[in-house]
Amino acid sequence: HNINSDSGDMMQHDQTVERKNIELPEDLGKRSATLLLQEIYSGGCIDTSAQSFAMLMMCLTPEDVSRIRLGQFSQYTIMSLRLYKEAFGVEFKLRADDNGGEGSDDESDDGFGSKRGG
Repeated sequence: HNINSDSGDMMQHDQTVERKNIELPEDLGKRSATLLLQEIYSGGCIDTSAQSFAMLMMCLTPEDVSRIRLGQFSQYTIMSLRLYKEAFGVEFKLRADDNGGEGSDDESDDGFGSKRGG
């Protein structure tokens, strides 16, 4: 499922079915739409299952280059951040969204997940 916002951002959620758990296309669509709406409600621009991979890619960029907006961290992401700090010596500057999910127009704003130090 893809949804385009008024600002031109695209949000996407993928859903798969295992052969042993065949379900009607209508049920798959409803479940997929529900999961997409849950991801949108969490406020991030990255699917929860892809958070740690996005943060890993940020570890591999030069300092202060990458910014990302994430919803609530999964336990896997929290553990991944600890491992990235140990393996790469990288820490991220994290801040809570004070705008209730609305984006900031301030270009000097560091945003969620700006990488600091190396």
